[in-house]
Amino acid sequence: MTQTVDIGQMIQDELNRQKRNPAWLADLLSTSRSNGYKIVNEKKFNDVLFLMSVSVAMKHNFLKDLAAMIDDEMSTKSGQNV
Repeated sequence: MTQTVDIGQMIQDELNRQKRNPAWLADLLSTSRSNGYKIVNEKKFNDVLFLMSVSVAMKHNFLKDLAAMIDDEMSTKSGQNV
């Protein structure tokens, strides 16, 4: 993959768009405020189900965003001799 994906930054960007903060997200996920801040500081997520929970809580499909990135990457690769 040619690009680095910072999922925590994606979540922070969506929080900003919604004019929310990590503490609000933590409350939705029934976790501590400090865990809310840890979520947005994470660069990688190894737990797809957790990312799904974040997507549902925030009403924003981060998995769809990632799928679009995968599609873009695959279309770029198909034009190259790999």
